[in-house]
Amino acid sequence: MSSSASNHILYAHPDTYSIGVHLLLEESGVPYRIIDPKADPSLTNDIFLNASPHGRVPALIFPNGTTMCESNAIVLHLADSLSEQRYSVKPEAKDRGRYLQWLFYLSSTLQPEVLIVFHPEFYFTDAANQSTLITAAEKRLAHVLAVLEKEYKLQAHSAPWMFEHGPTAVDFSLANVLLWPECFTPSTVKYPALSAMLEAVSTRDSFERIMPWHQRTTDEPPHRLTQRS
Repeated sequence: MSSSASNHILYAHPDTYSIGVHLLLEESGVPYRIIDPKADPSLTNDIFLNASPHGRVPALIFPNGTTMCESNAIVLHLADSLSEQRYSVKPEAKDRGRYLQWLFYLSSTLQPEVLIVFHPEFYFTDAANQSTLITAAEKRLAHVLAVLEKEYKLQAHSAPWMFEHGPTAVDFSLANVLLWPECFTPSTVKYPALSAMLEAVSTRDSFERIMPWHQRTTDEPPHRLTQRS
């Protein structure tokens, strides 16, 4: 299991939407290695661009050579295909529809506001319009977080996770965003459920293994070149 052909290859930059995918790979114990195309422009090659036509991370190359981009599509597929679906809600389960709903909510409702907060220049070139756009996005983002807080509170029996059996791709993908202070300030008053979930993710061994690279306290991305038993 140590050859590159048997590894998942994750194209990733630190502290991006790569975190949720990286967490699932680390949790699942499969062999993988990280390539950061921004660290070395020569790594922005045809393999990466074929996997991610816009040149965005994350992009994943599977051991059989197939590729995927779009972070929540990747985590959905990985959660369904690895670790006996421990991080998924199985297709036959009654909560499968709700699981898909909230995973897609993160992509279609949460992530667009996050993109505006970080990159208003994608929409306007002048500072005044950028500032107005950020203000509007922050207001919408607060509403989205309130909706998610309410949903987590409704699932109090499964605290701190969205689903009763434990953490899923939904939790890992949402935690990815909640890590960014531009988007979320943990609060046991305003967001007790979301703060509890983020704390639970942050204390997992997988998180502690991968975050030094994402927090840029080390330049060497973590790898696993053999299957963890």
